[in-house]
Amino acid sequence: MSARAQREEPVKIWILRILSESSEPVGSTTITRELVKRGLLINERTVRHYLKSLEDRGLVLSHGKNGRSITEAGLQELIGSLTYQRLDFVLTRYLSLAYSVTFTPRSKRGRVVANVTLIDKDCLDRALEVLRSLNDAGLLLAPHLKIIDEEEAYENISVDKGRTALLTVCNLTVDGILIRSGIPLILKYGGILQFVNRTPVRFVELMSYEGTTVPPLEVFTYRNMTSIMGFLKTGAGLIPANYREIPREARERVETILSELSSIGWSILSVVGLSEEPILGIPVGAGRCGVSIISGVTPTAALRETGLDVEVFAPHCLARIEDMKPIK
Repeated sequence: MSARAQREEPVKIWILRILSESSEPVGSTTITRELVKRGLLINERTVRHYLKSLEDRGLVLSHGKNGRSITEAGLQELIGSLTYQRLDFVLTRYLSLAYSVTFTPRSKRGRVVANVTLIDKDCLDRALEVLRSLNDAGLLLAPHLKIIDEEEAYENISVDKGRTALLTVCNLTVDGILIRSGIPLILKYGGILQFVNRTPVRFVELMSYEGTTVPPLEVFTYRNMTSIMGFLKTGAGLIPANYREIPREARERVETILSELSSIGWSILSVVGLSEEPILGIPVGAGRCGVSIISGVTPTAALRETGLDVEVFAPHCLARIEDMKPIK
């Protein structure tokens, strides 16, 4: 299977899943809308292309203008795929995105992992004001942003009328840079990190990446469990962060890379622990060091705190850093 086919296959499985949930034929417009609800920002033209491919494989049946339905072969394909999807789906997807990062702090070019935040277009100025405040406070991982206006498309992202998409850099980009530098790491947890006097103290909530089909930090964001705006005012608050472990031999190299990112304007608010010593209340594996980094969903969580109608898809896709503009 080609690399392109591997990228497309999960989307096709979601299409089969949507068709399986309906007793009637479903059209491409409805399928596109359902995909967006499930975190896949794909335009209708692409959906029609996927449907034709599925039809050629005998997995869906066309009913003309009424749409398409899933076939028995399609149901068997779906059942087989869901067994895989239930097992470590989130962790597998995260690692796949991280391995695809090509950005380096020296070149300042290449692909980064991006989070997508959807807002009402009339709220753009207000959202940008919040992002600037986060950047000034060192809570924005990278000072880069891409805005996709209503009815525009970028990569596989399409934006509905009346909405605007904000692409910001995800912290998985840092993991990708570490991996490409030869540092093996284990992604362990997403959580909520407590700060007092602008200093990280401990994780008050944790969710393992292993064995889950739900992105942990999306869960915490939608449950409104953060207090980022309070942190901006008082230095105390609850901020989304994640935790990974590295070999103790790689500790110095990791600190060097984080320092290189800081030197080009990235805000790497992180904690790198000592060998086998607990950090932020988390015990560390033998021969390893713990590393915690503020999450890339922090902007989305902050926007939700201000009362904006926000949808988050994190992490969502790869984007070229050259396509983004500085946040000023």
